[in-house]
Amino acid sequence: MFTQNSRNQYDHKDSLELGQNAEDLFARVAADRGWEVTPTSTDENIDEHFDYRIEKDGETYKVEVKSRKRIHRSDENTQSSFVWIELHGVRSSDKGWLYGKADLIAFEMDKSFRIVNRPDLLALVNKRVDFKCRVSSPRESLYKIYSRPGRHDLLTMLRYDDLKGILLSEWGK
Repeated sequence: MFTQNSRNQYDHKDSLELGQNAEDLFARVAADRGWEVTPTSTDENIDEHFDYRIEKDGETYKVEVKSRKRIHRSDENTQSSFVWIELHGVRSSDKGWLYGKADLIAFEMDKSFRIVNRPDLLALVNKRVDFKCRVSSPRESLYKIYSRPGRHDLLTMLRYDDLKGILLSEWGK
């Protein structure tokens, strides 16, 4: 579980809770589907970018869970039309979760989790994103590179529908 000390200085709403709630819900859904679910260590979560190991029938996967997000931090509600992709993390040495050790990325939707292979997502990002085009607003970041002022992170946005072409599985909530 998280503590108030887990919250970063930029989270003035509920980003921490949204992420934790999505992770907890994913773990319950996976367990209900017969997967053995093991949370990662803090170091694995922060440095290797995955939240759980799931195991079933001799198959084991490292899974990074992504909650629904707002487009802009000031937006009132989360949405399920677009997904943020982290190309570089907030720490200068952090390559970001797209380049982490997860096998699978589970994106939370309104009624499900869309699960994709991380390498397939990386290939999709490399195909769709214009890495030379930098924008200064999150609302302009669809298929372009956005960085928040004063931070090391590099982000881009895809449409959730883009994931359909690489969808491995979709698990209802």
